[in-house]
Amino acid sequence: MKPKLLLSAGLPASGSTSLYYTVWNNKYAHGGAMKESNYLLSIEFPEKFKQNNEDHKNKKGFGMGVDRPWVMPSEVFDSSFIEDVGFNALCSSSLEKYINYNLKLWETVKDNFESVTDFSNSNRQLTEKFMMSIRDELLKYFDIKVVMIFRDPIRMVWSACNRRSKLGEGLPESIIEQYFYHPNVRYVDLYERYVRVWGKDRVKFIINEDFYKGDMQPLSKFLEFPISPTYKNITHLSSLKEKVYSQWCDLGYETWKYAYENMKWVYDDFENNFGYMPSDWGKWYIAVEKPK
Repeated sequence: MKPKLLLSAGLPASGSTSLYYTVWNNKYAHGGAMKESNYLLSIEFPEKFKQNNEDHKNKKGFGMGVDRPWVMPSEVFDSSFIEDVGFNALCSSSLEKYINYNLKLWETVKDNFESVTDFSNSNRQLTEKFMMSIRDELLKYFDIKVVMIFRDPIRMVWSACNRRSKLGEGLPESIIEQYFYHPNVRYVDLYERYVRVWGKDRVKFIINEDFYKGDMQPLSKFLEFPISPTYKNITHLSSLKEKVYSQWCDLGYETWKYAYENMKWVYDDFENNFGYMPSDWGKWYIAVEKPK
């Protein structure tokens, strides 16, 4: 039986990190030395990978907080294990190395996990042509599944704007217009691109707001593995309440209305293609209790 490889196609500012630690803490999938290697991006777009590499080098712990330890301690693998998939792979990326890395990872974790995983948000940037070119080779070695997480479009955009604002790029209100037609809000296009390559049975999107409420049933059914909301950042515990409340409630109504008028096409596109609208989408606020 071939090992399983779970690919994530993002999206950023949508809960992909919480999703990653959920499948990891449930002993379903292990990502190796880091959540995001950006390795497939390095094969298709070496220059984009090089820039991502420089960005990550400037982040302590590669985005890991005190409650997000390195999932692959150095004592488990020596440096030769990750040298081809980590931050030294700028000019030597290849599909063969990607396959060998994940096969070796599987041999290391198979007694405790059901799958290996690549949760690089940059996978959303992979073109259909590139994925078709690697599809058959990957399927020779792995049983592939693809998961992506979709958040209320304006809420996702507002979160991204706040991140950029903290980096000194201006007020969130002055950044938001850049996202009205941004590739990251083209949910239907992303989903359909992956379905055309991997097939509908292998691709699943998760709704962020339902996921944060602790509804693991869609994910469990797709993975054919029981998933519980064990990671504290995806439940209704105080740390998340504070985060969600602060992200959402500083968005003034007029800014939200302006964004909705320009992004209604995103909501309509989702509903027209999937036949429903997530219950928490398209509202000025979400019913998240303010932390006490």
